[in-house]
Amino acid sequence: MSVASLEKFNKQFEGRAPCSIARLLEEEKEGTFAFYIPTAVKLDTATLVDRIEECLPQLSEVVRSPYIVLKNEYNRVRTELADNLTPQGIRMTVKDPKLWKLKDGKLRPEYVYAKSREDEYNTYENRMVRALIDKIVRFLNLPMEYTKEGIKNMYEAYFQRASLNKFDLIKLIDDDLFKTSDARSFTDYKKLFYLRGKLSQLRASAFYKIMSQFPLFVGRPEATNLLVHNANYNACMRLWLFLDEFNAGLSLLSQDEQKSVYSAFIALAMVRSYVNLGFRIVKDAEISHISENFSLHGVVLENDCFRVRLDADKERVNILVQCARMKAQQTTVVELHTDISEPFGKNNQFVVSLHRTDYSDRAACVVPGNKNSLKDLDSIVRCTVFTFEADKEIYEKLCLICGSNALEDKEYFYKCLDCGAVYCFPDEHTVWVNQFNVLSHKDGEES
Repeated sequence: MSVASLEKFNKQFEGRAPCSIARLLEEEKEGTFAFYIPTAVKLDTATLVDRIEECLPQLSEVVRSPYIVLKNEYNRVRTELADNLTPQGIRMTVKDPKLWKLKDGKLRPEYVYAKSREDEYNTYENRMVRALIDKIVRFLNLPMEYTKEGIKNMYEAYFQRASLNKFDLIKLIDDDLFKTSDARSFTDYKKLFYLRGKLSQLRASAFYKIMSQFPLFVGRPEATNLLVHNANYNACMRLWLFLDEFNAGLSLLSQDEQKSVYSAFIALAMVRSYVNLGFRIVKDAEISHISENFSLHGVVLENDCFRVRLDADKERVNILVQCARMKAQQTTVVELHTDISEPFGKNNQFVVSLHRTDYSDRAACVVPGNKNSLKDLDSIVRCTVFTFEADKEIYEKLCLICGSNALEDKEYFYKCLDCGAVYCFPDEHTVWVNQFNVLSHKDGEES
């Protein structure tokens, strides 16, 4: 879902000359550039499934009965327990004085070198097969995301459902949501799900567990005698080469590239949100290859009330809002979360994630493949410049969020001691809400 749509967002920048953010927003209006990118497209899933299924019997046979070499070693064992003594073992024993002890006036070996034989799994070809199993599992992730995108469900369409009750969700739901589900996508998804199950069985095998103890195979397999002349190993090598060729057409993003592209997607979509709120870009930036260490510095937008400066890197977006009508400014840090194994940071007001999140007043999953998640990002942007008409004479005495009269005058702003809301008045009839909460926070932090 998320990675697939991010990949398509990145493709819009491949092979194009640098251009300004304003130009990208114009292209969006013209229909030649998009922030919302559905990913229910047709990969050549049938060919991929056929090639993997074709190789599964040979791959399974290698896992069941791998090619092994017999490894001969000489180990020291107590003399009375030794068997299989060989001339080489006797020579090694004679040459090692540490094994000999004086007993009854005679030198006798306390230990001898006895020959042992072990099956050796650690071969070039077996390391390649173990790596191939992992390669297929990783490779199936993106096609499964593409096919599942074609199957609509309510929870996927509305990430923010955890923050809503049933009645709110009914108000929001699109009546045409399920009409766009694709039966072919479901068929492809079932095949891919079956394949991943078979690969999970191979990863639970004794062969895989043994090979996991050895160094990982890296690089492209070279044609050894076994990989060329053994039918099972040859099928595995040919599948590896096919996956490399198929993968080249997808141009999958690395983990570092995902972070860079996600930063670009969020930062540019935020500028778009400000423009949609009536801001104009007064200091633009040139955008080119967003997959390579993307950053923005000093992009500035203005309206009649605010001046907004936006800076971004792969970790966060910093937003500085200055009010032109009074001596007040506010800094908002939006953390960009792309590693599902890592928790959110603490030094931020908001978190936007490439992955599903537990919703609160400060966290949301925002991805190009979900139109509703882009609305969540619009809401985060609006929170930084949240103004509406209100009578200062009333709301300098009563909190306009919760109605409490426990309102503290901080000279430039007001803070409610009950709900924690913070707001100020750029003029007598306009209020700028700087901070307020709706949901209870599990971590006890204010947003």
